[in-house]
Parts: sequence; C-alpha cells; structure tokens
Amino acid sequence: MACLGAAMSDAVPSPPDPARPETFLVFAAMKNEGAFIVEWVSWYRAMGFSVLVGINDCTDHSPALLDLLAQAGWLQVFSHAPPKDVPPKASAHRAMRAHPGMTTADWLLICDVDEFLVLHQGDGSIAGYLDAMGRDFLGMAFHWQCFGNSGWQKYQPGLTHRQFLRCGPGQRQVNAMFKTLIHDPLRFRKYSDHSPFEFDGVWGEGRNLIVDSERRVIDKFQTEPQPIRFSTVEQITHKTAQMNHYIIRSDEHFALKRGTKSASAFKDRYTDQFYRARNKNGMKDNSALAWASRFDPVHAQAMAIPGVARLHHLCCADYVARLLGPGGARPQDDPRWQFHMAQAG
Repeated sequence: MACLGAAMSDAVPSPPDPARPETFLVFAAMKNEGAFIVEWVSWYRAMGFSVLVGINDCTDHSPALLDLLAQAGWLQVFSHAPPKDVPPKASAHRAMRAHPGMTTADWLLICDVDEFLVLHQGDGSIAGYLDAMGRDFLGMAFHWQCFGNSGWQKYQPGLTHRQFLRCGPGQRQVNAMFKTLIHDPLRFRKYSDHSPFEFDGVWGEGRNLIVDSERRVIDKFQTEPQPIRFSTVEQITHKTAQMNHYIIRSDEHFALKRGTKSASAFKDRYTDQFYRARNKNGMKDNSALAWASRFDPVHAQAMAIPGVARLHHLCCADYVARLLGPGGARPQDDPRWQFHMAQAG
C-alpha cells in the first residue's frame, strides 16, 4: 500500500520570531549507557538541541556523570521506576511528558544513545536544517541507516560515529523504521520510540501532517492505527537527512544483548537473525564525519568540565566489566579496563 503522498509545496514559512527563538529538545531513555553518554550529548548539543535523559536501575557510574553534566547546564535528567509489567521505555516516555522541560519545547525528538541524526542540508544545526526544509508540517520522520560492526570484534575506546563507518544499502527492510521530530509535542498524550500518538487534533488538517525528509506526506498517520513506526522499503530516503543507528557496534557489544528483552516491548529480539539482518558492511558511509568542526569543540568542552573525564572513564571501565562478565574474566586483567582506570586516576 502506498503511504507517501505528493511532495509538499516548496514554500518556506517565515522564520520564527527572533524574540522567542525556537527550542529543540532531544530525549533518550538510558540504563547503564555511561560509556556513550558524553559523545551522544555532545552530538545533539552541537546541533542545537537541549537534552533530557531518563534513567532507571543503573549500576554503572552514569547517574553521577549525568548529574554532573546537569549541574553544568548541559542537560536535564530524571529517574523513573518502571512497574514490573511496563517496558522501561514506556515508563520513561510517561515521565518525560510530565517533566517541566517539555513545557518549553517547541520541537521534540525521541531517540536512543546509539542513534545519531545526520543532516545533509543546512549548516549542521537543526534550526538551519528546518530553515532549508520548511516548517509547514507537524513532524518530520528520519529513516534509519543501520550500521554493521565495521570489522570490530571487540570494544575499543573511541567515538562510536568514527569507529563504525560501514553499512548496507539504504533501501532495505531494517532501514524502513524512522524517528520523528515533532512540533508542539504536548499535543500528543503518548509516545513510542518512533513517533507520538493520541493526537489532540485532526490529521491532515492544516499543518497536521507528518512528512519524510524529502517533505513527502506520510499518509499512514492519517489512515492507520497509531503509533506508526516504519514505512515501506520503497519509501526510505536518506537524501537530506538520516538517523544513523549503531545497533550492532562490536560483536562483543552485541553478544551482551543476546538473550535480553528489549526495553521497548519486552521482546527477545537480539537473535542470530537480528544480527545477520543488520550486520551489513558492504558500503562505507562517512556522512557523520562531515560535521566534525561542529562536534569536536563541543565534545572537548564537555570533557573539560571538572569531573566529567574521570566519570566518563569510570563508566567505560564499568562497560568493560559488563562485557567480560558472561565469560567470567577478571576486568583487572583486561588492558582496556586498565586503560580507563588509569585515565580516571
């Protein structure tokens, strides 16, 4: 079934009132993701997003790291306690909607710490992207580009978006899922990982449309039950933007996921079939490197905040210990653990 309508008009609405600049908020639910937090936060701040993080049941140093970043004004963070029968992501989204930070958000993007929005239009900022693309819609969907392990068997210190540069073709089933940037997010009562639902308006009326990153209307939002998570393969586009999804990272990282239930739906999805479908490495994609001049200074500033570098390396040591746990190896004997502990001082 065709789910994309005609492309929208090329007319770009007037820019927002400079006396009241637009605010962009990115939200992620996390548990024990400390090794990857500084990079992810820096990435989205470099694009002009404010950052909100919800955590639950962490056993690494990430709560302390997030608290320190919050004290420095780099993000907001809250804790939530998912009931036994509620997936952690659903619990996090409920708590997010009630958070004070949502009251000032003109635009909201929900994504995970392994998802990096990469823009191909504008000046590298999310505001600049919308200046180029227009704002006459309620939301814009960014299709995944799933990256494989790029030959990395084991975790090594470094930046995710610079270590993993290989993927499969864009037009494949695993990339049909998207993440949605939404205007006026409180007009929705509920949120999924991929798009919000229970909208207070009438779909298709005025600007109440969700478009893809070529500004083509996604008709599914008007015709099918909510929430909408994916398009057809034929509708995938990475022309003006893509959501880089580093779902595999290293083989060692994926092995840690095997046999665990997803935080979104309590499903055991990390199977051999899941791995084979996403671990494609036949193509090189350097698009995330294009904005190094925006990212690098922000990342350096984050790491220079007193205490952040230490907590980052403690989180990385925690991560190495988790990776080694199933095999019973002692973290103290692993050079990676030794490196991070030495850096932490």
